[in-house]
Amino acid sequence: MENQRSSIHDEAAAEEARLAALMAGQAEVLADVMVERIMTTVPAYAEGGVDPAGVRRACLDMIAHILEPMSRGETPTLDLFDGTGRSVAMAGIPLTALLDAFRVAAVSGWELFVAMAPALDVSVAGVLRVATSFLRLLDLFTQEMTRGYREEIGAQVRSEEQRRAALVQALIEGRLVESDLWEAADLLQLPHRGPYVVIAARVPGIGSHALPSIERGLGGLGIDSAWRLMHDVEIGVARLPRTGPVVFEQLVTALQAGGEGRVGVSPPYDDLRLTSQALRLARIALHGALDHRKVVVFGRDALSAAASSAPDIMSRVAGEVLAGLSELPTEDRTALLDTFGVWLDCGGSADEAAKRLFVHPNTVRYRLRRLEERTGRSLSDPRANAELSLAFEVDRRTRDLPD
Repeated sequence: MENQRSSIHDEAAAEEARLAALMAGQAEVLADVMVERIMTTVPAYAEGGVDPAGVRRACLDMIAHILEPMSRGETPTLDLFDGTGRSVAMAGIPLTALLDAFRVAAVSGWELFVAMAPALDVSVAGVLRVATSFLRLLDLFTQEMTRGYREEIGAQVRSEEQRRAALVQALIEGRLVESDLWEAADLLQLPHRGPYVVIAARVPGIGSHALPSIERGLGGLGIDSAWRLMHDVEIGVARLPRTGPVVFEQLVTALQAGGEGRVGVSPPYDDLRLTSQALRLARIALHGALDHRKVVVFGRDALSAAASSAPDIMSRVAGEVLAGLSELPTEDRTALLDTFGVWLDCGGSADEAAKRLFVHPNTVRYRLRRLEERTGRSLSDPRANAELSLAFEVDRRTRDLPD
């Protein structure tokens, strides 16, 4: 019985090889049928832009790659189909179109085989064996083409992301000459004229995005942007679709909702050549951002900008102004300064500050008097008040910002 099954198997294998050889001899006819079907029934091919001669060459290669090994009793390899997937991805043809074309080609080949079968004197065992091999190979080839296609698309995406990142890096560092500047703008999909803004957002950790979905979010507002992830910040160059406060406030609102980290925004500017300067202002604004004011626009808070620039010098200035507080316990020193900050936020109203601090107004007044006594500066003196306000902003950053 075993010998009989082996004999039947050998006969079917031999017949399959014979049929493969006969079909390989009809390669030109097969290719013509496949191309005609593909070019008329697969929309991505039928709409133009795909060379029929190239499709025919691909069909002939596929026929030879499948049928010639089978005619020798061998199993076709998968390398051609990996390459087919990659080449189609490089040509910009959708994966669904590739799979449709392959399906149409396979069905066309099978229909031609069925039509020729009576003249070829094919046995039932031979037909079943060919059908089984056909379905098995069809599945393997489809998987390999899909894998090759997706790997190529992934490589293209990574390459494009790296190229965009390099262009943004060159742009924010001011390393692009004018002739390259506009080409870079085209590649980054940024219009040639502003207004632009630069955004600097502190990242939660190296390699982590500060604003994970911000490019898509700004795109929904009609704001084009390009981004570069650095070790400490995520930097974006955004182009506002029009001037005016409304769209700028929409940008700020989107940044507020885009992540948890602090964000600095430059003032609008019109010339892309000024991007590196705008980045410096955005970074200064970023240093002025605090927990209660997560997004800071440079120029909206002069004290914040002054406190954040030249930190070494500013810390010495603040140290001199607040020297009289150094002998106080940390808790007392913090209470005086925090009360002063709330009082500033409330426009100099002790009553409003008391409501925010949940204390009596007289407590606010008492703490402010102690601050005046310790620093030797009267809050009724505009110059002294300005010095205290600046020193307070510097000190608050020293206490609140991460190392």
